Amino acid sequence: MNVSTTIPTTVQIRRGHLIGLIVAAAALAAAITWLVVSFAFDSGATQAQQTTSPGGAVTPAAVTSAGTGEWPGQPPYPPDFRGMP
Repeated sequence: MNVSTTIPTTVQIRRGHLIGLIVAAAALAAAITWLVVSFAFDSGATQAQQTTSPGGAVTPAAVTSAGTGEWPGQPPYPPDFRGMP
């Protein structure tokens, strides 16, 4: 009985199996990445709930002052104000 102790120099794999291995490795990497990111950036905060009126409009948390349309403590802006330059 003759036993060879050498390792073959090449490994042959069918194209379908190679593509399957690549797709499986990519899916595994994506799943591990998703898990790591979800645990790393999870602050434990719950999502805020919006309060809506029966008409479907969102109710603001602060009430405007005296019906002027300005938020309390904010300076009035000119009508053509577009924010920071």
